[in-house]
Amino acid sequence: MEKRRIIEPQAALTQWQKSLPFKLSLLQLIIASVLIFSTAWVILNIQTQQVNEQQTLLNQNHGQMIIAKLQEMTSQVENQVNAISKIAMLYRHEPELLSKSIPELLSIENQKDIVSGGGIWPEPGAFNQQKFRDSLFWARNIHGELVAINSYNEESFPSYHTEEWYRPTRYFPAGKVFWSKSYIDPTTHEPMVTASSAMWMEHQFIGAATTDISLEKLTQLLRNSMLDMSGYVMALDHQNQILASPNSDSLPQSQPWPSHTLQTFDELVKTESAFSPIASALHLADRSFIEQAVAERVFTQEQMDNLTRLSGDSEREMLSAIVNDNAKNHFSTAKRIASISLAEDPILKGPSLVSVFLMPHTYWKILIVTPIAPLQDTAKNLIEKVGLSLVAIQLFGLILLFLLQHKLIIAPIMGMVQALKRNDSASIELKANERHDEVGLLAKTFLSRTQQLEIAMASLDASNLALEQQLLSQQHFQQELKRHKEQLRSLLDFSSTIIYIKDLNGRYTLVNNKYCEVLGIERRKIIGATDFDLFQNTLAQLYQQNDQRVSHSHDAIHFEEPIPSPRGELIYQMTKFDIRDDEDNSIGIGAIGFNVDLRKRQEKEQEKLLQHQLNQFKEQQHKTLLAQQENAQLREQQLAINNEMAQLIQLHLSKQQSQKLMQNFLAEVMSQMMQEQDRLLAQVCQIQQTADPHQTEIVQLMSEKAVRLRHISQLFTDQQSEIRPLHLAQFIRHLLSLLQPQLQKTQVKVNLLCDEQLVVDGNAWQYLQFFYRLINNTLHHAFKEHNQHRELQLTLEKKDDELYIRLEDNGIGISISQLEQLKKDILQNQCVGTLTCINLWIKEELKGELMVESELNRGTRIECHWPLSAV
Repeated sequence: MEKRRIIEPQAALTQWQKSLPFKLSLLQLIIASVLIFSTAWVILNIQTQQVNEQQTLLNQNHGQMIIAKLQEMTSQVENQVNAISKIAMLYRHEPELLSKSIPELLSIENQKDIVSGGGIWPEPGAFNQQKFRDSLFWARNIHGELVAINSYNEESFPSYHTEEWYRPTRYFPAGKVFWSKSYIDPTTHEPMVTASSAMWMEHQFIGAATTDISLEKLTQLLRNSMLDMSGYVMALDHQNQILASPNSDSLPQSQPWPSHTLQTFDELVKTESAFSPIASALHLADRSFIEQAVAERVFTQEQMDNLTRLSGDSEREMLSAIVNDNAKNHFSTAKRIASISLAEDPILKGPSLVSVFLMPHTYWKILIVTPIAPLQDTAKNLIEKVGLSLVAIQLFGLILLFLLQHKLIIAPIMGMVQALKRNDSASIELKANERHDEVGLLAKTFLSRTQQLEIAMASLDASNLALEQQLLSQQHFQQELKRHKEQLRSLLDFSSTIIYIKDLNGRYTLVNNKYCEVLGIERRKIIGATDFDLFQNTLAQLYQQNDQRVSHSHDAIHFEEPIPSPRGELIYQMTKFDIRDDEDNSIGIGAIGFNVDLRKRQEKEQEKLLQHQLNQFKEQQHKTLLAQQENAQLREQQLAINNEMAQLIQLHLSKQQSQKLMQNFLAEVMSQMMQEQDRLLAQVCQIQQTADPHQTEIVQLMSEKAVRLRHISQLFTDQQSEIRPLHLAQFIRHLLSLLQPQLQKTQVKVNLLCDEQLVVDGNAWQYLQFFYRLINNTLHHAFKEHNQHRELQLTLEKKDDELYIRLEDNGIGISISQLEQLKKDILQNQCVGTLTCINLWIKEELKGELMVESELNRGTRIECHWPLSAV
């Protein structure tokens, strides 16, 4: 093999931007710049932090001073309202004494400037059982005098029991004061905030005492407090409505006292977006306060819902939190809840620091805003001085360091590089002997290493061929091994059977995808786990017993094992076998399982199906037997019904025949009676010789009877013919003539409207029954004694092969309730009277319809119709 050269021909020297001196100099310059800027940044931050700490301390001192003044004022107001409540409870039944005492308490000199009014507000009937509203309220007029106002007791005025300053006092004990949100009083139209004290007697809430604080005077108090200080103060109530703010000329876009509502801080932020960080801090503090109060609540949610049901959606949570927190009394001194820096304050026209304090009892938020001293010029001057000094020092150090590096390190290294390029080992060896520092040591080490490399390269070249052949052989074996692994992995991953291997301790060392899929457990959770880690104790003990049987027998054994899965237990036919090494030592247990759950289920389903079919067959046999028995009973019942129907038919035919015989008999009898009457009348007329009035009257009476008999005979004669058509007009006249005595007795006139040519087919007996019952019913029910003019109008006409009959009277009529009941009975086919029975007969026998209409004292109209083919 050819011997390689130790040093290859070198290329030219590197470019200047890639040279070591340039890189070292650039690195030193970067480090120096970082040092300069970091030093200036540290100095600026330290100075800024000191100024901020001083500003924060100053701001906090201002806040404590102002809050102390406010707490002094609120404590005096609380003492005043508690005194009013005690006086009210003591003299609650003496209104005159209260009317003198309460104004005196409201006129105390040191509180007179800020108190705009107050009074007592009893519960309904608490002070006077006859009064629902019994308030005593005074307010200052434009001259500062207290004036009694009775508007709240008027019915037209909303009840004070639902006011925001009254309702929460029900949840406050005696001596505790609730400070309401700011509002505009509906009677005095003055912006104010109310301090309310609950009145309790014998553990019963009887009302509240109040003192009203003028927001205008509160604003003036805060402005006076900041006269000797730089900055301004802003006060917010517990609902973040502005109680006091700077002068309107300092904040031109805000209007402190609108005529209809008070401004909230969020509304101020809409016009002055610079206050947005303060609004975010307020919301965060409110949310933290509400969550703390809810976590340690005293009152139930139902009580709080009842308290806040009349409040706005945005106010309910805060009101509930205040009531719960007041019961716990979490803090009694003011605390700072936020500190915010503003880059540009819209009032101070510059950077400012805002500290937000939360007052106890009132839950007011006091914003102390002070300007921050300008730091830009001071920091700039400091940075310029420090920066210039550092730059000069760093430049001098860089030049000196560059010269020393070039002389001590870079020049010797460049000489060694030139000697290497010339392949001049003697020069390198000379340098190594001359220099006794790290450069000489580097040259000696390089020479020694070069000689070792020459020897090593020779041996490497010799063994390179052997290694290449071994590498080819190993690559071939690795490819074979990889191919076998891929085949085994494919067999495990795509097999539909479950496969796993356990070691002698029962821990899983190999599982295929199907086993993981059946168990619904990831592979990483199965590997290394035992059956007791994965399954219930009963299943784990079963698997362990089967594994032990395989270990003792050293043969493959078949088991049926239940495998738990997300879909339930599945039955698998498991084949477990002992795994041994080359020395015939047992090293684990292998298992292959086939799903036989479907086959087991099918067998059970087939058994259930066969049993179900057998039960159905038995049930069907039982039903068939029952059906045969029922059919036999039905046949017997049908035979009995048929016999009964035959008897009814024969009875009906017998009745019809008897009725027809009776009709014929009556017709013959009436004909004989008419003949005998005519013969008797003729004989009487023949023997009449004198003009005796009695004889004339007898003759006339006999003539009338003969006429009646003739009409009756005519009616019964018509009954004998079932073929001859019926002339309805003549038939009705015969009937009316027969009823003439009744008509004359009841003084009723009957008008018949019927076509003389109206001829119908049918049984005259049916028509006789119908018209007689219809007319007779009207004569008996339609008229009373007071009716003078009594008429009946009977109308008969034929339309479209149907007979229409209408009977109208001018009688007393039927009342509405009776008419509704009659129509209901007709609709339900009842037979409870003449008309309902006629209606049932028309529907069943003639397939027709009957209708009744009536008006009280106006008469009744009865209409009916039926097809002539049905008669």
